Amino acid sequence: MSTFDSPHPRSRSRRRLAAWLAFGAVGLATGAVWATGFATVGEGSTGNNVTSPALTRTDPAAQADRLAGTIAEGTDPVYDFEGFQGSVAATSMYTVDLSGQPATEDFNVAVLLSTATPLAGWSSIQLKFDMVDDGGDGCTAADFPVGAETAGRVMRFDSQDARVNWNTVPGNAKYCIGLRASDGRASGGTWLQSASETVAPTVFPQFIGTVDRAAS
Repeated sequence: MSTFDSPHPRSRSRRRLAAWLAFGAVGLATGAVWATGFATVGEGSTGNNVTSPALTRTDPAAQADRLAGTIAEGTDPVYDFEGFQGSVAATSMYTVDLSGQPATEDFNVAVLLSTATPLAGWSSIQLKFDMVDDGGDGCTAADFPVGAETAGRVMRFDSQDARVNWNTVPGNAKYCIGLRASDGRASGGTWLQSASETVAPTVFPQFIGTVDRAAS
């Protein structure tokens, strides 16, 4: 019996080679799907570089001055002298109008010494101020008769920031601040002494009246 080589092994090798070639061709064909693409642009340049604008808001309105005009000047005191001794007539110096303010609110009222220069010609001076209700007929010297002080405050001129105060003054009313007539001899009140027996003082203290809301 004769023996012949079988042709099948060579056929199988050819088929395997063809299969690998076909796989490679598919891989090359689909490789572009997986690859990363690149594109190059020329160098950049600087454009605008500005600060970010603020958000637009409404400007706040100015705060109203509720107490503007609530205190008004009256009459300046007049001092008389006989030798060293001074005296002063009744004087309505300020009107405090709190009639437009709520009665449920309280206020602080003060008279401050505004003179910072020396009180030349005086050897001694202090004044007793008083504050009274205006009685509905305005503030005049008649509101300050001798005696009967209701809310007297003594200003002692021992410093440049001398002052007198009335605290927790009720609103919805009008008040008068002034001096009662005095012979200038009250050690606990108005006391007036010239530095010369023959030359009366010619420099006089000046004052500022203020009003503000009391703390609730």
